[in-house]
Amino acid sequence: MKGLLAVSLLVLAACSGTAIVQTARLNVPDGAFAVEGANPRSWNAPLSFGPFRTSAVSEGTTRSWLVDTGVLELAKSDQAYRMVLEGETGRTTIECHTRELVAGRSGVFVQASLGQAPLLVCGLERGEYRSVLALTRSGKGEPSLVGELRQIGGTTYDIRSLHRAVGSVLPTGEPLGFEITRDESALAVVETANRGRVWIDKDAPNREDFAAAAAALLLFREPDAGTVD
Repeated sequence: MKGLLAVSLLVLAACSGTAIVQTARLNVPDGAFAVEGANPRSWNAPLSFGPFRTSAVSEGTTRSWLVDTGVLELAKSDQAYRMVLEGETGRTTIECHTRELVAGRSGVFVQASLGQAPLLVCGLERGEYRSVLALTRSGKGEPSLVGELRQIGGTTYDIRSLHRAVGSVLPTGEPLGFEITRDESALAVVETANRGRVWIDKDAPNREDFAAAAAALLLFREPDAGTVD
């Protein structure tokens, strides 16, 4: 009976043209910018949100390998991507690298560094200002990714992945986005699900750095070294 009911609902939805599955969304503050160019993603295509847009994007191919040592299987995946983000007061050059080395057997893998090595490292350069963004696995379900945005000679901000959709009491397995905070106060929220949204506190210092970090996070895809064929 339950199977028949499910089939009937699918048929009704198809006939009416109404989707019965809603895509999860983050609770992003008012005033967020809609993202263009992130989802669906086209290779090396421009990215934009609010007053920020890329004037150049270069995404490298993902390089992966897997070796069976007899006792363990070792796998590695890495990719680089670069872009120039035009903003409110100038341009920021962004260069990112994703990389992961994992070890395991029979399809079960763990990060060889046990969460100590970053999955993502980005260098941000805007005139005389330089920042570094880094993300690593937390070893927890929520947040699954943690890191920081460190302004060289300046302030360090915390980054964590977000997994709670609006109206849901359970976290999602994959991140829906990221939050950049200082002393537990949110200064920027990046929704990577759906078409993407970016919110930056209008009073936040160095908004250009938060925008550059948002662009880097929008293009970030977790390495899948453990699924190398």
